[in-house]
Amino acid sequence: MTRARGSSRAVAAALPLAGLLWASGCSQVPQRRLDAADPTLYGLCGDPAAREAWERANLALAKGDDAGALPGLIACVKACPDFVRGHVAYQDCARRLGGEVERAMVTTYLSTPERPSPVPAYLKARLADTPYAQCNALEALLKRDPSFAWAHLSRGRVTRLQGRLLPALDMLAAAAVNDPELHEAKLERAQVLAELGRDAEAATQYRAYLQARPDDLVAVKEFVTLLLYRFGRVEEASPWIDRLERAMPGSVSVRMDRAAAFWSAGRHREAIDIYLSVLQAAPSTSRAALNIGLLYYEVVPQDEAARRRFWPRARLAFEWFLATATAAEGHEQFERTLGVPFRLARIAELLGPASAPRGDSQDARALSWPDS
Repeated sequence: MTRARGSSRAVAAALPLAGLLWASGCSQVPQRRLDAADPTLYGLCGDPAAREAWERANLALAKGDDAGALPGLIACVKACPDFVRGHVAYQDCARRLGGEVERAMVTTYLSTPERPSPVPAYLKARLADTPYAQCNALEALLKRDPSFAWAHLSRGRVTRLQGRLLPALDMLAAAAVNDPELHEAKLERAQVLAELGRDAEAATQYRAYLQARPDDLVAVKEFVTLLLYRFGRVEEASPWIDRLERAMPGSVSVRMDRAAAFWSAGRHREAIDIYLSVLQAAPSTSRAALNIGLLYYEVVPQDEAARRRFWPRARLAFEWFLATATAAEGHEQFERTLGVPFRLARIAELLGPASAPRGDSQDARALSWPDS
C-alpha cells in the first residue's frame, strides 16, 4: 500500500535507440530545408547600445521589475527589428503591465508593415485574440517560411494548450531542428513527453535542455521529480538536488526531494530526520508526516519485535497526517479515508488502542527514531 515519497514510481520500459527522440506518436522526423534561413538572423544585432539595453532589461526582468525593464526592451527592439526574443520579451512585459502600456504595444505591432522577414507577421500572430486565430496565422506564416523556428515553437505551444499533445510534439521538434539554440523547444518537448508518460524520452529532452540551461531551477525541479518518483534514479537526481539546495536553502519542497532520495537509497533514518526537520519548520506539511508513518510502519520493521519498536511512532505520524491533511489530490484522499485508518487499525491490533489522539500536539520530537 506504500505510495513512496509523494508519487508512485513507474519503471519506464526501455525504448529502441532510434525511437528515443521520435517515437511512434509522431508523424515523421522533421528535416531542415537546404534553403532555410540562418536562425542567427533573428538574434541580437551587433549594435552596442542595443546589447547594453538588453542586458539592463534582463536584469530588471530577473528581479520581477517589468516597469524597469520596459525602456530597455523598447530601445533594444527598435535598434534590432529582427531580434525575436527581444520582441517576445517586450510583448509579454507589456501584457503583464497592462493598461496604456499594453495598448501602445499592440498598436505598434498591428500597425507594423509587412516585409520579407517573417518577424512582423509572427509578432502579429502572437497577438491574435484566440488560439484558433493564432494557429491560422502561424500556419500561413510557415507556408511562406517553413524554417522559421519561432513560429513552430508558438504553434506547438498553442496546440499543446488545446490538448493535442502528439501534434504539439512534432511542432516543437520542428522548432528545435530549425534552430538548435531555441532551447525552449527541448524543454517543452520534455514536458509534453512526461505528460504522455513517455518518461525515457522526456528524460533525454530534459538532459539536452539542462545541458544548455543548467540554471533554470524550475526545469531542474521538474527533472528531479521525474528521476526520483518515476524512475528511482537516485544517483542521477542527487547532483541536481545539490544544485537546488544551494540555490533554494530551506525550501520545503527540495528537502522533501532529498528525503525521498535517502529513502530510495535505503538510508531510512536520514530520510526520517529530514522529514522531521520539515515538520518542525512547516507542521502542516502532511506528506512529511505520512511518509514518516509509512517508513515506520512497513519499510523499516521486518519482524514483530521491530514492529513493536517502530509502530508507536508510525501511529503518531499517521495521527499527525490525519490532523493536518487536506486532500490535495487523489492519493491523499485515499490515505485519509482508507489507507491510514486501515494501518491504524492494524497497529491497534498489535499494540492496543491509543491512549488518546496525539496528532494535534504536533511535537516532531515524538516522531524521532526510537532508541533500541
